[in-house]
Amino acid sequence: MELNEITMEDKVRLDKYFKTIKEPLSDTTFAMRNNNLCFFGFLKDKHVLWGPPLGGNKMSDTLSICFDAIEKLNNAIGINANPVAIYIPEFLKDEYGAIACENDYAFSYWAQDYVYNTQDLMDLKGRHFDSKRHKVNFFTKNYDYSVEEFDFEKHGDDCLELIEFWKEQKKSVVPDFFKYEFEAETKAAIKLIRFSRELGVKGIVLRVEGKVVGVSLGEPLTKDMCSNIIEKTRTTLNGASEFIFREFARCWSSHKFINAQDDFGVDSLKKIKLSYHPVKLLKSYSLERKPH
Repeated sequence: MELNEITMEDKVRLDKYFKTIKEPLSDTTFAMRNNNLCFFGFLKDKHVLWGPPLGGNKMSDTLSICFDAIEKLNNAIGINANPVAIYIPEFLKDEYGAIACENDYAFSYWAQDYVYNTQDLMDLKGRHFDSKRHKVNFFTKNYDYSVEEFDFEKHGDDCLELIEFWKEQKKSVVPDFFKYEFEAETKAAIKLIRFSRELGVKGIVLRVEGKVVGVSLGEPLTKDMCSNIIEKTRTTLNGASEFIFREFARCWSSHKFINAQDDFGVDSLKKIKLSYHPVKLLKSYSLERKPH
């Protein structure tokens, strides 16, 4: 099995495989085996199989070989951990549950993506959206704001500065168990801005009194669903996060649904995502090989 590092030149090829996923989640290196495309990534400093192998056959054989490769990669950097595949979509639950039984693997819940009706986020109608609507109204009445379509040449540097500011605001209140994910999220946001043109993401920038105070970017997952990849605002501005999420929905009004990704297992983030009343929760699972 040959491993290759992912580059921007692989985007077209990878997009073709991603389109084969029935219900894509919002979340390296890759390898081919049995005509399957397999993605390897890092999770808390250990190698993992990131999502199910795509597009081929002999899945059980492919997974066994991938787990062997993960074990070697981790051993090479001094990490002793059971090989695991994460972010397996729920529509594959039966297939992977059967593979787990056949091979004595552990198969368990991993995370869930929050999917919203785009029109609901645009309108914020009804009593269940009262608090969101009030915060949006407060923001629009109390700040001299403007919304612009994101353009790297125009907004890139300001957005990178905003993310650094957001990091400084947040890091003092981030719980210890979430510090790794927080750092990873920050690095991912910076990379997304820097490579936004190559990745083809689109979204909006929020200004207050001419200064960039918010950015929200996404990409299409299917013809009906887009992903809200990052959303960062200055937390000192009351109602800014609610306002920019509504404006992001308006930016993506051509897509019926918005996937706001998962909650990283953080209760406070889960509470916020549930407060927007998702119409669907896309669960994902992990498959772990037990010690020999």
